[in-house]
Amino acid sequence: MSSERLLHGGCLCGRNRYIVEVPHDAAQSAKVVFSSHPSHRSSLATPLPAYLRVPLAWYHSATVPLQADETRAQIRRTDPAAAAAHYYTAQRHFCGFCGTPLAYWSEAPRGEADFIQLALGSLSPRDLVDLEELGVVPGSEGEEGEDEEDDDDDHSEEGRDGVTAAEVIRGTVGAVPWFDALTEGSRLGTLRRAKGKGANRSGTVRVEWEIVEWTEDDAAESPRKRKIEDVEGAVAVGDVEQV
Repeated sequence: MSSERLLHGGCLCGRNRYIVEVPHDAAQSAKVVFSSHPSHRSSLATPLPAYLRVPLAWYHSATVPLQADETRAQIRRTDPAAAAAHYYTAQRHFCGFCGTPLAYWSEAPRGEADFIQLALGSLSPRDLVDLEELGVVPGSEGEEGEDEEDDDDDHSEEGRDGVTAAEVIRGTVGAVPWFDALTEGSRLGTLRRAKGKGANRSGTVRVEWEIVEWTEDDAAESPRKRKIEDVEGAVAVGDVEQV
């Protein structure tokens, strides 16, 4: 099959691996879907279950035993889905060792048996970011320019006292721009995180910090909130390590 792009994924421990071959000019057959069904929330342990739905023919999986006595059946576990009715078949796939949810397959509704839904978090981080470029993210058109501009704002620089300033990570997760765009304007979209570390000029004091800031669109600012900019160059006393 002549492929425009290969997507990679797998479980946390590395025993389960898969690839998705996306044929040229066929990306419209794949899409990111969100489910509100309680069974999906439970199986993925998240209030916002998300999958990459692709044709079954594009999907190829393999198991990699880390010990000589590990079998494929032990590594790739398949259980009937709790939401499946008695008149059709549905299955969930997960790693038998680390427990990572991998995929969901169902023969209902009609025609769905030709597709498989891959747990979005099981995709490799690089391919997860590139889903918008493939055009499989809902409402992804026209978002690239804004995301690139936000990426340019992320930086770290050295302060005058030799302390490295905080690196500001904008958005909900800071690593998947298209997901940040989906949550923009919501409460999830108001979450910002900053991490930083540094040392004084003599190298006798090292400092590390991490701050999560959540704000609303209120005109009045809560006195308990601390601006990320105020952290730059500050010393977190509780995290000081003497050399």
